Amino acid sequence: MSRPLDTALLHTFIAVADTRSFTAAGRRLHLSQSAVSAQVVRLEEQVGCALLVRNTRNVALTDHGDMLLGYARAMLNLSEEARSRLGTGDTYSGKLRIGVSEDFAGGWLADAIRRFSVARRGLLLDLTVDIGDHLFRRHANGDFDLVIGSRCAPLNHGVTLWREPLAWAFARHEPLPEGDVPLACFPDPCPFREAAVKALTLAGMPYRVACESPSATGVHTFARAGIAIAPLPRCMIDDELRELGAAEGLPELPDVEFVMLVDEDMAPAVEFAEMIFDEVHARMGTRATRHGRARPKPD
Repeated sequence: MSRPLDTALLHTFIAVADTRSFTAAGRRLHLSQSAVSAQVVRLEEQVGCALLVRNTRNVALTDHGDMLLGYARAMLNLSEEARSRLGTGDTYSGKLRIGVSEDFAGGWLADAIRRFSVARRGLLLDLTVDIGDHLFRRHANGDFDLVIGSRCAPLNHGVTLWREPLAWAFARHEPLPEGDVPLACFPDPCPFREAAVKALTLAGMPYRVACESPSATGVHTFARAGIAIAPLPRCMIDDELRELGAAEGLPELPDVEFVMLVDEDMAPAVEFAEMIFDEVHARMGTRATRHGRARPKPD
């Protein structure tokens, strides 16, 4: 009779699959890289096939690994649900109000929210996706317990998760449009739009807002179609877009700062913030900073 799959090994496998890195998975799980590797090997021995392809640059899922990933998530979710129904897990109450800017809402954040929700049975999560400046103002008014958003100008409060360049993004295979620079932007107030307009104005380059969309999908669509040029964080430039710059006559853009504001008096908000800190550190190897000072590493 075959042995049941070890849920601890499944946790490790999911962490590697999410981060595409043994080192990053180790940071998330507070394990050494060698321990993560050993657990993956044990899981591969249990299932009788290779789950990951490893090389010096990255980690990728095999076909079997991709298949197991869905089952692994379902199995762990069922395990948590069983604990919840049996009343053997920790119970939480109340609501956590989270605001996230459009440029941060995709990618790994959804999985982090899912894991946080599963681990805190009874806590209601209320998520709002909006433009960063709107969220920062609403947080100041008490509408949110935690906000993650982006700015091109420094904040004098909150925590900086990371910085990266703001870049000009355009269709990979389309010719550049002639005449005034056509922009694809989020509606005002938008830090990317403001930075792009300021840079073009200082460079004496005429521009026009050719396309406006409240969603990242819309802005990407206009840029991919070759209709307009979008100012975007470099991490949002996918395989269908190319980065433009000085070679195309465009001015340099400032860095984007991803910022988190947290209600320090609300325990669930602080707990979720810690998860975000660890996730950013696991994926990027950077530590968040608060008011220009490094956030101390946990003991």
